[in-house]
Amino acid sequence: MLAIEVIVPQRNKDTTDIKITFNQADIVSSIPNLDDPVMISIQAGRLLVREVLLDPGSSADVLFYSKFQEMKLSEKAMQPSFGELVGFSGERVPIKGYIWLKITMGETPLSRTIDNQYLIVDCPSPYNIILRRPALNIFRAVVSTLHLCVKFQAQDGRIATVHSDRQQARQCYNASYKDPT
Repeated sequence: MLAIEVIVPQRNKDTTDIKITFNQADIVSSIPNLDDPVMISIQAGRLLVREVLLDPGSSADVLFYSKFQEMKLSEKAMQPSFGELVGFSGERVPIKGYIWLKITMGETPLSRTIDNQYLIVDCPSPYNIILRRPALNIFRAVVSTLHLCVKFQAQDGRIATVHSDRQQARQCYNASYKDPT
């Protein structure tokens, strides 16, 4: 088991509750495919990172080492971390370290920027980043796999919607589930 210390910001009593809803208009595809993952692009530093999987079912945000290298981040920026991530089928992936990155979801003015901690792992993946419960909760985001989009409260308080990049999601999904025969 791996424990990561996360500092949770105090709930601001002046923050109003938000109401996020989805309706038929949020479905942008005429033929929805219920197997597609919700995959978006985010701004990480100065780089637009595509193939970011939104996975609200897991508890660690992950940056894959190949993308870390492509982003030309300094190895010195990676903080040491020990342990392993354990996958659904019990496979174990060693953690190389962790890093804090400023990321932006959405496009100005309907965007939000946060500082987020990522575990860095070196293993094959069709994704560059996996955003999971910690980051999605900080964004106050709600992911709809039926509508293939995410909604969250933007910096100005309005609700922003980011739709999944369906073509990239389909390619990644197919790469993840290739028939081994």
